[in-house]
Amino acid sequence: MKEKNQQGETILHPIPPLFDKESRILILGSFPSVKSREAAFFYGHPQNRFWKLMSRLLSEEFPETTEERAALMHRNHIAVWDTIASCNIVGSSDSSIKDVVPNDLSIILENAPIEKIYCNGAKSHEYYKKYIEKETGMQAIKLPSTSPANAACNMDKLIDQWKQILIPLKIAPAGIGDVLVRWYDYNARILPWRSDPTPYHVWISEIMLQQTRVEAVKKYYERWMDALPDIASLAAIDDDELMKLWEGLGYYSRVRNIKAAAITVMEEYGGQLPANYDQLLSLKGIGEYTAGAISSIAFHLPKAAVDGNVLRVFSRILAEEGKINQSKVKKTLEKEVLRVMPKERPGDFNQALMDLGATICLPNGKPLCEQCPWESVCQAHKMDRECDFPMKEQKKPRRIEEKGVFLIEWEGKIYLHKRPKKGLLAQLWEFPNFEGAYTLEKAREKIESWNGADYKIHSMGEGKHIFSHVEWHMTGYYIRLLVLSKKMKNLIEEKEWILVSKEEVENTYAIPSAFEAFRKRI
Repeated sequence: MKEKNQQGETILHPIPPLFDKESRILILGSFPSVKSREAAFFYGHPQNRFWKLMSRLLSEEFPETTEERAALMHRNHIAVWDTIASCNIVGSSDSSIKDVVPNDLSIILENAPIEKIYCNGAKSHEYYKKYIEKETGMQAIKLPSTSPANAACNMDKLIDQWKQILIPLKIAPAGIGDVLVRWYDYNARILPWRSDPTPYHVWISEIMLQQTRVEAVKKYYERWMDALPDIASLAAIDDDELMKLWEGLGYYSRVRNIKAAAITVMEEYGGQLPANYDQLLSLKGIGEYTAGAISSIAFHLPKAAVDGNVLRVFSRILAEEGKINQSKVKKTLEKEVLRVMPKERPGDFNQALMDLGATICLPNGKPLCEQCPWESVCQAHKMDRECDFPMKEQKKPRRIEEKGVFLIEWEGKIYLHKRPKKGLLAQLWEFPNFEGAYTLEKAREKIESWNGADYKIHSMGEGKHIFSHVEWHMTGYYIRLLVLSKKMKNLIEEKEWILVSKEEVENTYAIPSAFEAFRKRI
């Protein structure tokens, strides 16, 4: 192991490389110090700033033990080793090193997807260039030494130079959460649900905001709170009244889930939303995003609220090449949100991210980078590739369905039909409609099969409505019955259809927005 001579000792490197199959970068020192050799682990001297630097850069707690330090590196995909396999050295002095035998890095490079190699200090970089670079074919980046001997470089300078390792690691820079919250203090949008962020207010607003513009939600939110000021009133409301309150927001299963959750809250939680993320998540219709929003905004718990806006912002900040609709990538980005979240202001941080994504880091076009508080740290912006992110799997083309829609009037009243209990727009009222392309001739044949020739008909033109996976291409016809046939009467008696006043269509029955182009003709 050791061979003493007058100038020092010839020593074999006593510490195995630290890496795993997910390591993305490799940090190389020169040769372990005496303290590191005694501890049988890297950077063991208490004055060496490596572990303090790592904890600061990675926004994690300082690792005290060897096990904690190894876990920190594995968790953040960092490999650690040294350039020298054996040498003659006096104590811990890099300047005394001679008779160098370099380490064979193939054990790491052939078993881990290393993207970048960094050298901790000038000596490590010197030995890498001299002995190893020609073998690996990879250039190494020289970083200032974390050794206490490098007294000219304080911790702030180390952080400034070493923060570049975060780029290939896809790690958000430490401190950017505080920067964003300070920006939010002066730029927050004034929204009605923010003036009194009770758990109920946060819950309802967040469900309404899914797939709907903020400006459109404001009037719905105010009307809702006038009608249903608390969870008890929500749990007790009639279903048709509830659907009418929601009419125009779409995705009606959401409002059914809201009521179901309200009933559960009344029965199990005394009418108050629980201040517990997992319990919130157990409520019907509350997913990870909504549970995170309620937890952080209403209860000040350090939970992430990751939606499309947040995924877009962080995919650009990190230049994340993974597809954001893959669960692994989403989890990685969520981890980065939590990493930089100021623990004392989690709700403000999440709302600041929402505002940043909605007003600055825009989708479908050039973001307003010059107004962004994170402009200087955004990797997509530095590469002038903002519009390349986020990466997404290409969606399958939507299925197109053709329909004939019939607005049928009898003595000033309108026929409505209730959709099935399951499927698209389940249990909502609609104008009678039928699959297929309907010409005027085909529409006449349809109505005459119900009511003979006693009617008047004219075209209402075409309409289109886009759902997530299907498009309805509709042709509408207004039909005024002159005589009511027995078959049409039976449709009502059998409760397949109902006949309601035009005022009730407007004020009582919720008609999906898919039919809005035809409802206007009433």
